[in-house]
Amino acid sequence: MHRLLQRLLVVEDDVAVARALCRTLTRAGFTVVSARSCSDARSLEQVFDATILDLDLPDGNGVDLARALMAEARAPNILFFTSCTDPTLLARARCLGSVVMKSLGTGPILSWLETTAREGTDIPQSGTAPSARARDQRASSSPQRRSRTR
Repeated sequence: MHRLLQRLLVVEDDVAVARALCRTLTRAGFTVVSARSCSDARSLEQVFDATILDLDLPDGNGVDLARALMAEARAPNILFFTSCTDPTLLARARCLGSVVMKSLGTGPILSWLETTAREGTDIPQSGTAPSARARDQRASSSPQRRSRTR
């Protein structure tokens, strides 16, 4: 299979989790850049094919960071890899991308990356995927959609 996704950004403040995740992704053939905080991720100038974010970061949350990266067209595919149990934050995350609980390990992440590459779009594979309403809301809030409805 020709892999469309090559460059990944991993934003994770837990050094052991970040190291294990980056090692797994590198062994799977991806080029991985790692950041430990929102400010570290924002300082990077690259454009990534996909971004894997923790929700709880030392200087902010993954949802706000994902919004910023998406607004700059630097992260078209978002997956949150988290232990967060805050239902409000998890719901906000599901509006932007897929959510995989850390307790499930890296298997669902690899599946998501394969499906996203195959389909050429963000196809949730986590079992905690955005609802149809959330996907519609995300689509209707895109700049292209808003400009057509004005």
